[in-house]
Amino acid sequence: MLTEILLAVVQAATEFLPVSSSGHLALVSNLISEPNLFFFTVLHLASLIAVLIFTRREIVDLLRFDSSALKMWGFLIVATIPAALFGYFFSSVIESSLSSYLFLGIAFIFTGVILLLTKFASLGGKLNLKNSFVIGLFQVLALFPGVSRSGMTISSGIFFGIDREKAARFSFLLFIPLVIGATFLELGNFYFSWSLVVSFLVSLILSLAFLKLLFEVIRRGKFWLFSIYCFLIGLVSLGLSFL
Repeated sequence: MLTEILLAVVQAATEFLPVSSSGHLALVSNLISEPNLFFFTVLHLASLIAVLIFTRREIVDLLRFDSSALKMWGFLIVATIPAALFGYFFSSVIESSLSSYLFLGIAFIFTGVILLLTKFASLGGKLNLKNSFVIGLFQVLALFPGVSRSGMTISSGIFFGIDREKAARFSFLLFIPLVIGATFLELGNFYFSWSLVVSFLVSLILSLAFLKLLFEVIRRGKFWLFSIYCFLIGLVSLGLSFL
C-alpha cells in the first residue's frame, strides 16, 4: 500500500503543477514497480473531482446554456477533439512510452522549454475557435508522459495573449472530458483494492491543495519558474536511461 500512496502523492503534486503527472508516475513506478495504467486512471479520476470542486462556478455558468455558455461549450469541444481522437486510436503508442527513461527525459526538457517561453509572452488576446483548436493540439502532446497537460494548455493560451488565470481555468475545464474519456477506455481493466481507495482519497485531498498553489503562482506571474524543475528532472531521467 505504501507504494500506491507514494504514487498518489506524486499524482496530486504534479497533475496541476506544470511538471507532468504522467511523467512522474511513469518515472517513479519504473523505479519501484511496473506501470499500471488503470491505477494511474483512478488517480486522475481523483484529480478530476478536485477540478470539479475548484471550477464549480465555471461549470454552473456552462450549465446555464446562455449565449456566453454556448460559446464556451464550442471552445471546449473544439479543443477536446484532437486529444480524444489521438488517445482513442493511439493508446498503445502512449502506453509503450511509459517505460522509456530516454523518452521521459526528452519530454520533460521539452515541457521546460515551453514553460520558459511563457515568460516572454504578452497579454491582450481572447479565446476563440481558432486558438482553442491550437490549444487542443498542444494537449495532444501532453498525452505522452513527461509532457505536462496543464503546462501545454496554459502555456499555449498565454502564447495567444489570453489572461493567465483565464487560460488556467480553461485548461482545467479541458481536463474534465479528457479524464472521463480515459476512464471509460480503462474500465475493462477494472479491479478493486483498499489500497486503491486510500490512494484515491490521498490524491483527491492533495490535488485541491496543489490547485490553490498553482493559481497563486500564476497570479504572481511566476508560471515560467516551473521550467527549472522540468529541466532538472529531465536531466535525471536522461541519466537513468544510460544506467
